Amino acid sequence: MITIFAILAIAALLYLVLKAKAPNDIYRQFALPASQWKIVSSDLGKGHPRKRLGAFGVGGEPDAIFRNARSAQIAVGEFKNRSYKGYVRRREYYQILLYIGLARETYNSTNVVGLLSFRDECIQVPFDEGVFRALIALRSEVPISLKNKRPIDPRPLHKRVTVAPGNRKIRFPT
Repeated sequence: MITIFAILAIAALLYLVLKAKAPNDIYRQFALPASQWKIVSSDLGKGHPRKRLGAFGVGGEPDAIFRNARSAQIAVGEFKNRSYKGYVRRREYYQILLYIGLARETYNSTNVVGLLSFRDECIQVPFDEGVFRALIALRSEVPISLKNKRPIDPRPLHKRVTVAPGNRKIRFPT
C-alpha cells in the first residue's frame, strides 16, 4: 500500500513539475523572453486558453499568440515539427501570413509579427499586405473547389500570388 502511495505521489509531483515547465518551453520555442512576453493563447501546452482568429470570412487557430508587456506588440507563432534547413515552405509562409493578417484585424493593431518555429530555429516573418489580400481573395474558390473535388484554378499558389521583393528574406525551396 505504501508503494502504491509513493508511486502516485511521484507521478503527481512529476505532473506538477512538467506543468510548471510548459510555459517556459513555449517561450523558448519561439525565442521570446518570458519576462517581456505574456502567452495569450497556446495549444502547445496545458493550462493556456486557445484563441481562434477570424476576419474576412477566414479563420484559424495559431499554435501560440503572445503580447509584449511593454510595447503591446503581438507575436503570432506557428510551430513546425521539422528542421529549418534554410528555407520556408510556401504553405508555411502563407499560413503564418494569414495568421498575422487575422491578428492585425482581431487586435486592431499593425504591430504584429509572425514567428515560424522549427525544431532547430525560429525565424521572424514580415507581413506582406499584398500577399495577404491575394490569399483572402481566394476564399471564394474554396467551397466550389471542395464541392467539385478539384481546384477552380489548377495553378499553384506561388504562380498566382506574387511575394514582394522586400519579403525575399524568406527563402523558398526551388
